[in-house]
Amino acid sequence: MNTQRIPGRSIPGRLLTVCALLSVACGDSGSETSLTGGSGMLTSATSTATQPTASATDTDGESESDGTSGGMSASDSSGSTSATTTDATTDSSSTNATTEPTSTTEPTTTDPTTSTTDPTTTTDPTTTDSDSDTEGSCAEVSVMAENKKQPADIIFAIDNSGSMDFEEGEVQNNMNKFSTQIINSGIDAHVVLISSDHICIAKPLGSGTCPSDTNLPKYLRVNVGVGSNDALSKILSTYDSWKDMMRPDGQKHVVVVTDDESNMSAASFDSMFKAFGPSFQDYKFHAIAAPWSAGDVLKCIGDPFCCATLVDEGKIYKQLVNMTGGVFGALCDGGKQNFGGLFDVLSMDVIEEATIACEWTIPDPMGMDIDYGKVNVDYKDGMGGSQPIPTVPSLDDCANLEAWYYDDPNMPTKILACPSLCMKIQGNPKAQVDVKFGCESIVPQ
Repeated sequence: MNTQRIPGRSIPGRLLTVCALLSVACGDSGSETSLTGGSGMLTSATSTATQPTASATDTDGESESDGTSGGMSASDSSGSTSATTTDATTDSSSTNATTEPTSTTEPTTTDPTTSTTDPTTTTDPTTTDSDSDTEGSCAEVSVMAENKKQPADIIFAIDNSGSMDFEEGEVQNNMNKFSTQIINSGIDAHVVLISSDHICIAKPLGSGTCPSDTNLPKYLRVNVGVGSNDALSKILSTYDSWKDMMRPDGQKHVVVVTDDESNMSAASFDSMFKAFGPSFQDYKFHAIAAPWSAGDVLKCIGDPFCCATLVDEGKIYKQLVNMTGGVFGALCDGGKQNFGGLFDVLSMDVIEEATIACEWTIPDPMGMDIDYGKVNVDYKDGMGGSQPIPTVPSLDDCANLEAWYYDDPNMPTKILACPSLCMKIQGNPKAQVDVKFGCESIVPQ
């Protein structure tokens, strides 16, 4: 039997291959497709996520390219190539469902909007730690300033009337002892003497050169005669002559030595003296004056010697002593005048009244250079509380502020408290100040 060979046996296989590829190119999203041509098997490109192109292989394992090299791409008649045959990872609709959960190229692991290296969340300079740590910050060195005793500013007004010749000599003889006791206690004393040149103060307090015995900065003579009744008014009227001896933190003491009564009321003097400034508010008034009047017959009978030395009882001086908590000393009592004992009592009162000074030597900030525009002061109340204190340029800028200033803005050596802050500090025996170096000085807002 003659058997007729059918030419082109391999044609059906090729047709099947082309059909399969066309099916893929036309968007067939079905599951893995197997087509058998002779003894070969063709698997759709959609089953292999990493296969960039699809090639047709015949049963002999030879590549059929219809005259093209590099494999056959499935194209429509216009020559455009389907995206599904060249990049299987970009179209989720053509990805085989059986490989999606385990694919190492799953889009969710490389999506730039969810990546931990997203530049919008890690490189924004406005949110970096380094900026937030350094902007507005500074390094400080803190040193506790040493407290010293409050200085004393003492104003004497001595009656120069003819009846006071003996008393003037006693004042002169005891002034150095008085001042030395105060200075030896650690108190920086400034002494003003309002009197005629009947009195001359020797060294070390005065210069010893009379009548100009002024010896600055410790001692100033205001060479003005004081009458029997005008000691208080002379203190007030000579203010411009002695005001520079007064310090913002100095405890003020006023001492009048007279054998007569004042022609100014206690209330008038008190209000006018306090008007000189905040540091004058808590002054102490002391007097060595007549405890009784020469017109008191019974007193004169009992003490004729003192009766001869007194003129009129110093009632107004007693009132001022009581108003301010000062010391009253009898000019004469029991037949004698004890100026040495009276000056001892006065000096002890000055010493005991001294509280914390309101100025501090600028401490050494552990050897670092000082930028005087970067110094701050904290007030410590001694009970764990701390309060930052602003700075002002000078005493004239203090007003009622709790602030501090330098003794010399150009060459500072001391930190001084404004009067309001000084009163606060001196009202607390546990008070301290902490001086900080390295940060811009705080100013009042």
